Amino acid sequence: MVKTRILASLAMLVVVGGLMFCASNNVWLAAVSAMMAWAAAEWANLAKFNRVAKVAYVFALPVMLGAGFAFSAHMPNLLGSTITASVAFWMLVVPLWLYFGWHVTSKPLLAAVGALVLLATGWCFLLVRHDADFAWMLLGLLAVVWIADTAAFFTGRAFGRHKLAPSISPGKTIEGAAGAWVGVTVYLAVVTIGMHWLPINLGVSKLLLLGFLLTYQSIVGDLFESWLKRCAGVKDSGSALPGHGGILDRIDAILSTLPLQVLLLNWIMP
Repeated sequence: MVKTRILASLAMLVVVGGLMFCASNNVWLAAVSAMMAWAAAEWANLAKFNRVAKVAYVFALPVMLGAGFAFSAHMPNLLGSTITASVAFWMLVVPLWLYFGWHVTSKPLLAAVGALVLLATGWCFLLVRHDADFAWMLLGLLAVVWIADTAAFFTGRAFGRHKLAPSISPGKTIEGAAGAWVGVTVYLAVVTIGMHWLPINLGVSKLLLLGFLLTYQSIVGDLFESWLKRCAGVKDSGSALPGHGGILDRIDAILSTLPLQVLLLNWIMP
């Protein structure tokens, strides 16, 4: 299982990197739209939409993604406001959602939350590709999610004693979360040194803070999706990806970290 998870993660990283740097703009837009439609379908299943609502939702999200990006020059605040709102949702609302164990059944509310997090992430994918330095940073930061997951898994298995959120995800431990932070921080330090051609401005304090924020967001995204699955009474969001279940099982932490990463790019690349 562990080998399958790691190989699947590496394969997805290679595919995303290949499309990002080699595909045309239209192909990249189509790929991101397809991923968002796939994620929207699984989100609709978790929210228990009926068939008509699910089809409408899966169709509407990619259309909104493409239209919003195409007309962003005429609506300059749309993308930035959505990305900022997504960051605020993940950092402020989701921790309360998890702490109080809100079991939300309102279909309109779940549809709005799904639209917010999926559109924000999709627009982030589209925005950063237009700058070569940002594209490299995006690829490097995407790896943070998989490094955090892998480091947390092995650290938790070796040293895990204290449960992080036993009612949501019994397998996660505080020791695993600490291991994820260390792994992410070490990775960021290596990237900062190795990618010397990028104008990265990361001192020790920024490095530790960035590592903490990204690890925190990654764990929050993972826990939130686990809570949604628990509320829906399912183990996985889907079954298409070996070792991971569905696409939401693979990008749950990306949904929570990528908007923050994009907002922080100007902070680490002045």
